Amino acid sequence: MKIQLENINSFIAAAETGSFSAAGRKINKTQAAVSQSIQNLEIDLGYQLFNRSKKYPTLTQKGERVYKNAKAMINQYDIFIERSTALLSATDTNINIGIDPLICGPHIQDLLLRFSKQFPAIEITLQQQNSQSLKEQLKNKQLDMVLGLFPLNEKKGFDFTTAFHINTVWVASPEFIESHGSTLTFADFCNTKLLLPCSDLHMMGLDEIETASHCWNVEDLNTLLHLCKKGMGVTLLPNFVVEHDLNNGNLQRIALAFNQTVQDSWKASLLWAQHSEFSEPLQWLHEQIVNADRD
Repeated sequence: MKIQLENINSFIAAAETGSFSAAGRKINKTQAAVSQSIQNLEIDLGYQLFNRSKKYPTLTQKGERVYKNAKAMINQYDIFIERSTALLSATDTNINIGIDPLICGPHIQDLLLRFSKQFPAIEITLQQQNSQSLKEQLKNKQLDMVLGLFPLNEKKGFDFTTAFHINTVWVASPEFIESHGSTLTFADFCNTKLLLPCSDLHMMGLDEIETASHCWNVEDLNTLLHLCKKGMGVTLLPNFVVEHDLNNGNLQRIALAFNQTVQDSWKASLLWAQHSEFSEPLQWLHEQIVNADRD
């Protein structure tokens, strides 16, 4: 059975307008042409779609089911046409980017949603790993662009720009604070177990971290948060990562007596291959990330 799309369009128009003549006016066909198209569709299907015994045709029970299925099919057809047409001007159909989970806050997630609407024909392969792993993939040409946390010396060999700051906060469990207090002296800090989300201490922006006698590097944020909430130690994490637990009382802020800065923060950087030319989607991402709202 080979059903013609033209016949389906005539059927939908008749079902929605309530008459073959009105359907003809809607799709620029004669009443006779619409009637013939619907009759051909009924022959292909093997049953009647309209009851023609009254002044105006009405859908049969089977016709009502076919109408719903036809509308769903036409909607998909329209999407197919839209996306296929968009590919005409697209130089890339798929782009590969990497984003460190430590900086993939709500504003970056919203940016990805906007990208989907701006470039509906483009697919993104999104890698979310630690910054070092992403940098290696960029070096091996597995990624087009990387958003992560990189000391200046690790940006050599790439084109890059500092994109935005991620505000961070020191936190611990209520039980830990009850035992050790909400402010740690340098001596206490050196003897406290630190739960760190990465192995690069320079990235965390606090040289004193290197003096800590006991550090655990835990890449998975869920595991790190669980250990911290169980009172194992203290951690420094982005605000958006700990906001829920702070609001629920599972974690509390702590202060470092030897660090009087108002707000700790990390610098998020965007890296890409040297001398590479951006396609339109990558150029859009570059501009939006650099201008992203700060946390």
